[in-house]
Amino acid sequence: MADSNSINLARIDLPRAAFWLFAASIVLLPIGLGGDRPFSLGLGQCGLALSCALLAADKDIWRETVFFTRIRWALGLLGIVLVWAFVQTLGFVPVSWMHPLWQETAATLGQPLHGSISVAPEDSLKGLTRLLTYIVAGLLGYVLGQETLRARRLVEVLWGVGSLICLYGLIVQAAGIDRVLWFAKTAYIGDLTATFINHNHFAIYAGLVLVSGLALTMQSWREHIVGARPHQKVALIRQWLLKQGLPRFFVLALILTAIILSHSRAGLVISLFGVGLYLFFYQVYLHAWRRAWMIGLAMTAVIVLFIVVAASVSDHFASLFADSSSIDRAKIYDLGWHVLQDNPWLGYGLNGFEPEYRLYQPGMVPEFNHLHNDILESLIDLGVAGGLILWAAVALLLSGLWHGIMRRRQNGLYPTLALTVSFMVLAHALVDFDLQIPGVAMTWTALLGTGLAQSWRRAEKRAL
Repeated sequence: MADSNSINLARIDLPRAAFWLFAASIVLLPIGLGGDRPFSLGLGQCGLALSCALLAADKDIWRETVFFTRIRWALGLLGIVLVWAFVQTLGFVPVSWMHPLWQETAATLGQPLHGSISVAPEDSLKGLTRLLTYIVAGLLGYVLGQETLRARRLVEVLWGVGSLICLYGLIVQAAGIDRVLWFAKTAYIGDLTATFINHNHFAIYAGLVLVSGLALTMQSWREHIVGARPHQKVALIRQWLLKQGLPRFFVLALILTAIILSHSRAGLVISLFGVGLYLFFYQVYLHAWRRAWMIGLAMTAVIVLFIVVAASVSDHFASLFADSSSIDRAKIYDLGWHVLQDNPWLGYGLNGFEPEYRLYQPGMVPEFNHLHNDILESLIDLGVAGGLILWAAVALLLSGLWHGIMRRRQNGLYPTLALTVSFMVLAHALVDFDLQIPGVAMTWTALLGTGLAQSWRRAEKRAL
């Protein structure tokens, strides 16, 4: 019986099972209110944990996975960030390191307290758990994405599920139902948010899906049309349009419509920016430099023209920098700089902005749970040194994607797509907090890891 069980276990394709657990955890997470709830995020984390467990039992995949120098450095820097974020929550750091609130509370109570750098250690541990989850998602994307077929499947599944989420949003919007799943909306009434709470977060997620669909459409064209003989092209183009092209264009149009109906100005502009950026990077990958610069200039002109026209016909765009949202953001950014300057090196712990903000501006209206600038907020949370180490690691990973675009001659879709969505997410993170929404952040890190896995040629991997 033992021999029979061992034979059955040996027949299980562990990488395949690990991949589908990983893919399901990533693409289904946004359905649960953007993944920003304990239950939906917990399910996603369980899926990632099971995927890791299956990979741990398979020795072959680790032999095939090559961690290049910049990947190792980036993982090392991320490890330093995780350790420091954990140290911020500890209750036995030097007294001079503790947040002043702990000392004031001890004086009020008349007894010593085990304080920490973090103003809210429990919240910081939650933030640490999320950051670790994002890193694991990227690492699994890198390990499982070594095989091109799995990389393709991840993008296809993301495109399929993301399209269904956008379609659901369009149906709900057309029906005039102000609900997210079965929950009544309390904000963004009249805006299309699909399964997300915030219309901005839905818009940037839909933008990632839009660019992923564009990448797959262009790849399908290259596979079916580009290499064909001249006398066959007319028939092949007609066949491709009927079977693949027109259905794909229709879905892309639906997704773009959903982004427009979200009424997210930044989400719409960044989505259009992402489309142009992908076209630009793909031409760079093909070393078609003249075409790349022509596309870059054309898309820049289109986006500028779109903003000018939108501002002239839409009050929403016309008040881009003068409405209450923009004014409130300016106030909170100014407050954020003051908070950072008061403790630039030790930080306040991950997720430390909200409690610290309440100390600086008690009773301020409107209330802010986030800074609406993830880059600045990371410097406040981790301290300047910790934040810069975090973004240095991200920069190293992005440089790996650029290496793939410049050096790869096949499968350029993946580093090109990953670099494009990275710029989209990071650009939006300058004016919002989408990196703190798991449905967006994990989608990005999974694509980032997959893109990195396809950024080195087989000859470069064999050399190591």
